[in-house]
Amino acid sequence: MSEFVDAQAQSFETPLTTDICIVGAGAAGITLARSLAQSNLNVLLLESGNLDLEARTQALFQGEVRGINYYDLTACRLRYFGGTTNHWAGFCRPYTQNAFAGRPELGVPAWPINEQDLNPYIAKAAHDLGLKMEGFSLEYQAKQLGVNLNDLPDRRSTELVTQVYQLTERVRQGKYWRDNLRQQRNLQVLLHANVTHINMNASGTQVESLKVQALDKKPFQVKARWYVLAAHGIENARLLLDSDDVVKGGIGNAHDHVGRYFMEHPKMISGRFIPNKNFPSIYNGGNAHQVFRNLNIGLSPEVMHRERVLDYYCRFLPAYDYEKTHFAAEDIKEGFWKPADAKALRALGRIVGDLPSTYQYLLSRWNIQPDQFDAFDLDHRIEQAPNPESRVTLSQQRDALGCRKVILNWQFTDLDYKTYAVGQSYLIKELTRLKMGTFVAPPLTPEAIRTLVMGNRHHIGTTRMSANAKDGVVDPDLKVHGTDNLFVASSGVFTNGGHTVPTMIIMAFAIRLANHLTRLGKST
Repeated sequence: MSEFVDAQAQSFETPLTTDICIVGAGAAGITLARSLAQSNLNVLLLESGNLDLEARTQALFQGEVRGINYYDLTACRLRYFGGTTNHWAGFCRPYTQNAFAGRPELGVPAWPINEQDLNPYIAKAAHDLGLKMEGFSLEYQAKQLGVNLNDLPDRRSTELVTQVYQLTERVRQGKYWRDNLRQQRNLQVLLHANVTHINMNASGTQVESLKVQALDKKPFQVKARWYVLAAHGIENARLLLDSDDVVKGGIGNAHDHVGRYFMEHPKMISGRFIPNKNFPSIYNGGNAHQVFRNLNIGLSPEVMHRERVLDYYCRFLPAYDYEKTHFAAEDIKEGFWKPADAKALRALGRIVGDLPSTYQYLLSRWNIQPDQFDAFDLDHRIEQAPNPESRVTLSQQRDALGCRKVILNWQFTDLDYKTYAVGQSYLIKELTRLKMGTFVAPPLTPEAIRTLVMGNRHHIGTTRMSANAKDGVVDPDLKVHGTDNLFVASSGVFTNGGHTVPTMIIMAFAIRLANHLTRLGKST
């Protein structure tokens, strides 16, 4: 039986010792701990928060945001047991070989592993989430839904493809696996345990201990054979950068990659699609949480390569207040469409942006679905290009535990803007040609995008994987370059942004890392 110990209620006069210390009990940390259950290794799982959300602990995420407008950092991640799966919507989709291959000709590097390397672990992660791998197939979904594949854009256009997501019901990983973890004989869970510093040996090649502290308590030490940073992409980078007393510039940062290449899966709601009877109802994004699937329309690989853009897809969100919006839009002057008219663009954001999507989300949660829809909001999403100037750095301000606070500078490249514009243009051209409906959609100019774009709370690329230390932060086994016993597990290790919600992929990498650590344990 494992223990859940509260560090705020304990005093630790001597260092805690273990074989593997995992920092963070979110999707990565919980999956890693579970996957080590059958090993002979002792595991200590450190969680900054408690079993429920607490304001003081959540406030440790406070930081500064620059560049493209982004969420308050205290709101976009959750710092308690289960991590950000506590507000995960459950969307899952595997990576494909196209994602692993990257786009080197566009400055998007390939992964140092391929689809075959990760697929067995993706299948295990899907199983743990109660999903079937065949459920990611369009053919499977069409058969389940009684849909003729020849009616879909894929069979009638070389420019568009359908992207299939499954939704898991096992979204709250902390609650779902809590009893399982309590039964695990080789695991100890320590709550309210904030890692404030990584202590390195004199040569900077090995972690000697972690400095850990509960709020209002004295710090203590944790010593392990191997350490895994399994907090999220921003927090892992923060810990590496802030632990710079031995390794100047931060651990793993010899080539200045830690914190760089911050990527999201940016989304923006702009424009309307008025479907007719030819538009397949399977693309209704409003009932995803009822049917546990979501089908979207994106660009084919041929278009992406021909147009030199990254992955784009569109979700179709029911516009419940279409008539109200229609008349409101008519009242806006011609200047509404001009890129320089920021005030008008903000009006567009209010009209076809947050209010309708929030409304449809609440209705979908209540399972209130009309039989048919007059219109859909266009929810445009892209794979963001890695950009070294889009990054995490540290300020001189400190949090309640004395750690330097984060500065997040979220930036786009010309490739990001181009991907949005090309994606929408092909969507409109092809669905119009196929006589599936009509569009009322302004151009997706850089000005419009910067005004309307939002993040998806996916923090990617800040500790990216590379075969060589000069190109990234961790190696293909997720070990920090230049260290002997420090690993990272989060979407921060993703070499490029890819095209899918990262949670299931994070879990797959955690399972893979558990296998690697188990082999290390047997060999030493």
